Amino acid sequence: MRKCHRCGEPWREKGIPGTREDCLKCGASLHVCANCRFFDNAALEWCREPMAREEKPLAFDKSNVCDWFVFLDPAEESLNAEKSKSARLALEAMFKPTAKGL
Repeated sequence: MRKCHRCGEPWREKGIPGTREDCLKCGASLHVCANCRFFDNAALEWCREPMAREEKPLAFDKSNVCDWFVFLDPAEESLNAEKSKSARLALEAMFKPTAKGL
């Protein structure tokens, strides 16, 4: 289930929140980078979607009108975290020094 980035309150409506829709529990804007599938704090301009980076919002937790917004599903977020972890471990294993090379 999709949730508010600030308090975790579930979003029960269908579709995506509009640019002026707020969380019913804490009042945080919902159509924000922090609630988007493409949001990545470590990525260039906070976003993994190249087309969205052309118009960087002023803040990742403030309402914006990004056409690339896709409300993040926590189940998907968990899967992405696992994929990132596996990729990182594989990369570390590739560059790990071996006894043969010494």
